[in-house]
Amino acid sequence: MRNALSSQPVLSIALMMTIETLACLAFKTGSYNRLRSLPALPACPQAPSPMESSTMPSASQAPHGLPEHSQQSVKQQWLAILSVAVGAFALVTSEFLPVGVLNDVASDLGISAGHAGLMVTLPGIMAALAAPLLSVGIGAMDRRYLLIGLTLIMIIANAVVAYASDFSLLLFGRVLLGISIGGFWATAIALSGRLAPKGVGVAQATSIIMVGVTLATVLGVPVGTWLSGLMGWRMTFLITALVGIPVLLAQVFLLPRLNPDKAIRVSDLPALFINPQARVGLIAVLLIGLAHFAAYTYVAPFFKQSSGFDGPTIGSLLLLYGVAGVIGNIFAGFAANRSVRHTLLLVALLIGVSTALFPYLATGMTGAAMLIALWGFAFGAFPACASIWMFVVAPKDVERGMPLFVALFQVIIALGSFFGGQIVDQLGSSVLLSLATALVGCGFVTVLVLGRNVSNSLAPQPC
Repeated sequence: MRNALSSQPVLSIALMMTIETLACLAFKTGSYNRLRSLPALPACPQAPSPMESSTMPSASQAPHGLPEHSQQSVKQQWLAILSVAVGAFALVTSEFLPVGVLNDVASDLGISAGHAGLMVTLPGIMAALAAPLLSVGIGAMDRRYLLIGLTLIMIIANAVVAYASDFSLLLFGRVLLGISIGGFWATAIALSGRLAPKGVGVAQATSIIMVGVTLATVLGVPVGTWLSGLMGWRMTFLITALVGIPVLLAQVFLLPRLNPDKAIRVSDLPALFINPQARVGLIAVLLIGLAHFAAYTYVAPFFKQSSGFDGPTIGSLLLLYGVAGVIGNIFAGFAANRSVRHTLLLVALLIGVSTALFPYLATGMTGAAMLIALWGFAFGAFPACASIWMFVVAPKDVERGMPLFVALFQVIIALGSFFGGQIVDQLGSSVLLSLATALVGCGFVTVLVLGRNVSNSLAPQPC
């Protein structure tokens, strides 16, 4: 199991280094300058469209060697979208790292586990604010520069946490990370169609980026726990910062121009909240997600204090959660595309069963392994179900409403971790898990009753 754990960060780093190497090769061989199809450029440049010349002046300010997406080779198009997917993996891994190192941070800084949970709460709050504010505030700015800038902020944020001399400075680094998270989530998903390689549909391109998000959600915690046990929590954040460097270079060399068709306006943001069936999905996501993040953020302290497991054992259990989550994500790709309502009902049921039985069965190794695997499988399917629900009931509103959808998800993470910490400190883990079960039950009833008219036949499938 320890060998399996150690392979995870190695694979992640290897993937990112491969992208960096390929990017550098493309740059050195001049593949970004393959504009020979425009030989008359100096004498008779192609006339820009009215949109480029009037509403998006930033396009004319791009470097001469920077291609449009259509001018890239298929290989370059694939590498470009993979650089965003790996960037999403690194970013969301950074977001959830504290869940696996809460015990170490709390012990090192002399604070409670609930207080250390602010490392999850504050980035969620900042991300909720950054998603809509950045989406509207950047106007017609080339999204390429935004993605690169947000990746750079992620690197700086993790470095600040690694070298923080006190908890206040550590939280400042986490606030920086929240800005990067909110902007990246809202932008990357919306741009997936623009980055789709030749022959790949918009929904498939979206799923490629979502794979990075999902893998980070389910694997970031066990990787962080393992690294913290091996080298300490500070080195864990430093390694995450260093891993972001090849991701940054890959995006610099591989991303094409990404000028928007039009700027997102404030009036566009509530698009999903106005749609009645999308609103049902949002309520269910709020209830189920709030329960999950309130309880799961403090799973490691539960295993240490209630089950008496040591660090390596906890790391192994969280890795099991991650592996089960990957399987759950794959399952959701098939099941939710056939019936997103029934799949979301199954997800809620499995999470509810896990949280309900956790205080009674997870104190032993066998019960802990079974329940954490069941929980991981269910939550691995959850992000895909949430996204597919929106594509099914409101396909034309997804891009406009994505910033507020991201904001809602980040609010869920922040509120869940915050109130979970308060309940753990005051009432204990068993009470927290019971309340989480009740919230999941409310989410299940919401989908069962209010979502009874939702059918995948309402709209074209995302993948």
